Amino acid sequence: MEVFKWFEDLKQLLSKGVEGYFSFKYDEMVRKSEQAQEDFRGLARKTASVVQEGRLLDIGSGPGYISIEIAKLLPNVEIVGLDISDVMIEIATKNIDEEGLSERIALRKGDASNMPFGDSTFDFAISSDSLHHWKEPIQVLNEVFRVLKPGSKALISDFTKDAPEEKIREELALIDFRIMRWGVEHEIKTNSYTMQQAKELIMKTEFGDCDIRLEDINLVIWLEKAS
Repeated sequence: MEVFKWFEDLKQLLSKGVEGYFSFKYDEMVRKSEQAQEDFRGLARKTASVVQEGRLLDIGSGPGYISIEIAKLLPNVEIVGLDISDVMIEIATKNIDEEGLSERIALRKGDASNMPFGDSTFDFAISSDSLHHWKEPIQVLNEVFRVLKPGSKALISDFTKDAPEEKIREELALIDFRIMRWGVEHEIKTNSYTMQQAKELIMKTEFGDCDIRLEDINLVIWLEKAS
C-alpha cells in the first residue's frame, strides 16, 4: 500500500512539475484538515471584526480558502485574491467555483512587491502564511500601505520562530504527508520571523508601527494606514 502511494505521488510529480505537485498537495492537505479550515474561518472572523463591506485584498491567496470564508461571512464585500502562481490561481478558481462565489471573488496574478492596483483601492487587506516567502518584505508592506484607503487596516498572519515547541509538534502531527510536514517545520524554524524581528521590519515601512500578538504557532499582526 505504501509503495502504491509513493508510485502515485511520483506520477503526479512527473505530470505536474514540482510547483504543481506541491501546490496540489497543499490544497489536498488543507482541504482535509479541520484545523486548517477552522484557522481560515478564524481569520474571516477577525476580518469581520473590523470591516463589513467594501473591497478586500487577499495577498498570497493560494487555494482561495480564506477568501471563500470571508465571502461566506461578509456578503457585502468584493474580494480580490492576488497570487504569483498560475497553479495556485487554477486551484483557487476551481475551489471558488465549487462554492458558487466566482462573482464575488476575483483572482489576479501578480507580484506582491509591485501590486497591479491603484493607490487607495482597498478597505482591508489580509495575508496568511506568506510573510516568510516575501523576498522584499519592506517593499511588499509598503505596497500594502499604498493600496489601502486611509483609515483602513491590514491583517498579516504567519508562522513564527517564537512558537512553543509543543505547539509546533501538535501542528506537525496533523500533517500526514511526510515531505509537506518536513517543509512546514523547515519554514517555521528557518524562514519565519520572531516577534522582535517582525516589529523591527514593520518599523522600517510606511506603517511605522503595529499591534502584534502570538497565537499558537503564528504571529498575528494588525496594521493601520492613518486617515
